[in-house]
Amino acid sequence: MKRESVFTTRVSALLLLIASVSGSVAESKAAKLRTIVTTDGEADDRCSMIRFLLYANEWDVRGLIHSSSKHHWKGDATHPEKKWTDVHWLNRQLDHYATAYPNLKLHDPGFPTPEYLKQQVFVGNIVYEGDMEKATPGSDRIAEVLLEADSSPIWLQAWGGANTIARALKSIEEQHPQRIAEVTRKAKLFLIASQDTTTEDYILKNWPGIFVVHSSGAYLAIAYRWEQVMTPEEQRLFDRDWMAKNILKNHGSLCAAYEARKDGAFRSEGDSPAFMHLIEIGLRNLEQPSYGGWGGRFEWAGNQWRSAPDDGSITRPIMRWATPFQNDWAARADWCVKSYREANHPPQVRLAHATDLLAKPGEQVNFSARLSTDPDRDHLTCKWWHYPEAGSYRGQLAIESPGQIETSFVVPATAKAKDTIHIVCEVTDNGTPALTRYRRVIIEVVDK
Repeated sequence: MKRESVFTTRVSALLLLIASVSGSVAESKAAKLRTIVTTDGEADDRCSMIRFLLYANEWDVRGLIHSSSKHHWKGDATHPEKKWTDVHWLNRQLDHYATAYPNLKLHDPGFPTPEYLKQQVFVGNIVYEGDMEKATPGSDRIAEVLLEADSSPIWLQAWGGANTIARALKSIEEQHPQRIAEVTRKAKLFLIASQDTTTEDYILKNWPGIFVVHSSGAYLAIAYRWEQVMTPEEQRLFDRDWMAKNILKNHGSLCAAYEARKDGAFRSEGDSPAFMHLIEIGLRNLEQPSYGGWGGRFEWAGNQWRSAPDDGSITRPIMRWATPFQNDWAARADWCVKSYREANHPPQVRLAHATDLLAKPGEQVNFSARLSTDPDRDHLTCKWWHYPEAGSYRGQLAIESPGQIETSFVVPATAKAKDTIHIVCEVTDNGTPALTRYRRVIIEVVDK
């Protein structure tokens, strides 16, 4: 990761101002992240899918694939069915998406057509827990995408078990062994819990070096027992009144199809962190899972990335972003029924300096988000804060005027060479609902 000195950054501020304009054009033309979802059709998967579809413009969706888990499978003559949901639930949701699509594309023409998304639906390995005995249309689809000439990453989300993904990899191992290294470089797995043993028993043993992010605990923040881990203030973002006002009522049939609890409150979206990790919001978490973002923060565990705690809490790495991501969801629900002018859209955070800096202990580092804009011309407020768990420097530091658009801090004398300090710039508009985007600045401490 290339970093610039504070002095170089100051000299080049004017050039960065010019580059920010051309950079925004380049960003808009950048290829979308490719992703495939596998799901066991549990109630919380169905809830997560509603939210996922409201963000479908963010990615190149290459598969929506039914799979099994230790909680749900279809069964056959030798495997009794276990709590299986008819696979047609996904097409029914896409029918609702079709009613919202004409309005959604007013807010971003990049939303995929309902017809395209229906073409991405496949049935994978669903017969029993850990089923990967035979290739299926779903596993074949995953293998097909992994074998495409495109070298860009493919994020494989396992909302249930990883068995259909495992079967796809096994087919590649058997039929295209010469391409194992290539596929290993492209495949990125995001697992929600351990919902079968195929990751440990097959994937990690036979595909050493494959990239695995495992939400081994953080997902509980928004799973079925969410009230047990949330503060009363956080619970208000998930309660009956909030859900009725922002999602369930007067937002079209897609949002109305959300399966809330009987009391009308949020049910569970334990699988949503898998795609929340992939929403580009400026936190740079795709560079390194340890940086943290809406989908959680992770630490290396030898052969995979696993959930890491913030402030001693395994759910805090998700809950610290609860207000922004719930407000963002509410804005997406508005996109289903409101015109562009009536709805709110997120600000665009641009800094007047690089996002990777070098600085010495005792040196002042200046920050500026003055180039930030808002598509709705809303007023913007700014908050700068230190994310200690994301970096290696965990000590205290004082940011001067953290609520101003321009600020600074002095690198603590206790910081050592090679320490990294993560400063998050959080910009929020005053629209309804208020929306937030970010830029993360990483300062590497150098010798005095």
